[in-house]
Amino acid sequence: MEKIENQWLRALTAHAPQTVIDIASELTQGWQVSYEAIPQTGLSLLQLQDSVFHEPLYLAEIPLSTAWVRLEAENQSYQGAAQVMSDVPDFATSLAICDAIFSNRLRGWQQVSNLIERGRAIRQEEDRLRNAMLVKTRVDFSLLDGE
Repeated sequence: MEKIENQWLRALTAHAPQTVIDIASELTQGWQVSYEAIPQTGLSLLQLQDSVFHEPLYLAEIPLSTAWVRLEAENQSYQGAAQVMSDVPDFATSLAICDAIFSNRLRGWQQVSNLIERGRAIRQEEDRLRNAMLVKTRVDFSLLDGE
């Protein structure tokens, strides 16, 4: 289970945003959803460090959405949060709801777990294809020593 919890966001983002939005909407029936912080969508700068002068280098702008929610029902309260590279406003909120449900094992957590497992399978296949392409483009520089 630890591996799932470490990679749940990557697995859920393998699905179309609407899939996650729909399941979060379904699972919040009976819960009051409020915001600990107003969800935000915008751009963030992808910062790297220059290897020579060790100064910040801004490589690109990336879409970024954040959400921090609270689920409340029957004098119980649970929080969830998410930050995702996406410009779909409800996506981060839905991921935060899934976080609260999954990490606190609330009603419907198994549905989120199943969605995570399907997402992990998608990501594993993507990784397999990416690695296969990488192997095909590998260059053997030892052949150059023959001169």
